[in-house]
Amino acid sequence: MTEPLLGTLLILLLFVLFALGVEISVCLGIVGVVGLLYLRGFNVGLGVVGSIAWSNASSFSFIAVPLFIFMSGILLHSGIGKGLYSAVARWVSFLPGGLAVASIFSCAIFAAISGSSVATAATIGMIAIPEMERRGYARTLIFGSIAAGGTLGILIPPSVPMIIYGVMTETSIGHLYMAGIIPGVVLAVMFAGFVIGYTMLWPHTAPRVEEDRGSLLDKLRSLYEVAPVALLIFVVLGSMYLGIVTPTEAAALGSFVSLLLAAAFRTLTWRALREAFHATIRTTSMVLLIIIFASMFSHVMALIGAPTALFKLVTALGLPRWALFTAVFGFLLVIAYALEELSVMIILLPILFPLVTGLGFDPVWFGIIMVVWLEIGLITPPVGLNLFVIQNLMRGTTARDVTVGTTPYVIMMIMLVVLLFLVPDLALWLPRHMAPGR
Repeated sequence: MTEPLLGTLLILLLFVLFALGVEISVCLGIVGVVGLLYLRGFNVGLGVVGSIAWSNASSFSFIAVPLFIFMSGILLHSGIGKGLYSAVARWVSFLPGGLAVASIFSCAIFAAISGSSVATAATIGMIAIPEMERRGYARTLIFGSIAAGGTLGILIPPSVPMIIYGVMTETSIGHLYMAGIIPGVVLAVMFAGFVIGYTMLWPHTAPRVEEDRGSLLDKLRSLYEVAPVALLIFVVLGSMYLGIVTPTEAAALGSFVSLLLAAAFRTLTWRALREAFHATIRTTSMVLLIIIFASMFSHVMALIGAPTALFKLVTALGLPRWALFTAVFGFLLVIAYALEELSVMIILLPILFPLVTGLGFDPVWFGIIMVVWLEIGLITPPVGLNLFVIQNLMRGTTARDVTVGTTPYVIMMIMLVVLLFLVPDLALWLPRHMAPGR
């Protein structure tokens, strides 16, 4: 059997399994194992399967995933971040749509210590949504600001998808983390600017009341509520930027400090610990299973020469780089509205990464592009995870609320991708200037 025919049959098997409703990770595992056994023989193939599973499960960089998830769980279930929203709201409530702006900035700050989009949206949403509903904010404005603001949790480091990308492509996770900071801040400012402009044009969507204006003393007191978050940001990001620790060591340090802070504020309960451990085990097991099976699948694709064949096919077209990148990102956008993005990213990376880097694009820069694409998928129906989180917090939300609320933010994310293409240093300046890691 020729390699092109084998590749075609394996892809068809993958889609047949998808159509039968088999879990994505299991689909990848079946196709990967079948391909390896056929290409390498039964005995050697089984040895390769075990080697791939062990190398991924024992990766030092991947240890950061459960540690960051645990830190996020402690913050979420101990309630350390609950004072963040009210503190930010006191400083920006004078702006049109001040509470929605506060939601976005609170999400951006919480993102710098959580590493999870869902945890960011849930933590800030539980506090912000009742406040905005009480003041008569439009449901579309509430939905969009929280759902989109929550996506900053995977762009502003620490970020679990960045760890997965770094492990799979052998790209520096520390550089990826630094590369996400400026684009994350730019995107947060774009979101806030949209809210301000929108509520100035349609003031009835965000009624302003006098109680939103706090005194200067109240604003200064609110800094105390932000102190734990600021400390964690310095511990996690500052230590990496200064080259004191690796990302994995920063994750361990952040987990330890989050425990100390929860204990110091007397919010560390057995229930919070139990929930944090459950979330860590559940999420880590799911991600690790997908990565192991996807690695088997990508190994098969590499053996049959799929990445090389795709690169030759694309370069033979003779199109300029901007046209090729537009085609790749357009393809990803179509997928964002149809499938669960993290699994698809793991499937496509072994094929897309050699193509994109072969065309001369920086691997760190492309990692940020992929994370922005993941952000788009988190707020696009029908499988956007942030949509489910907000819908659970906002009972009675309609499909129209979802579409109207999130579409402007999807457009702004696409605008950020264009900006990153035109000005790559938005993502690459900080990594170039960070101190060498240990």
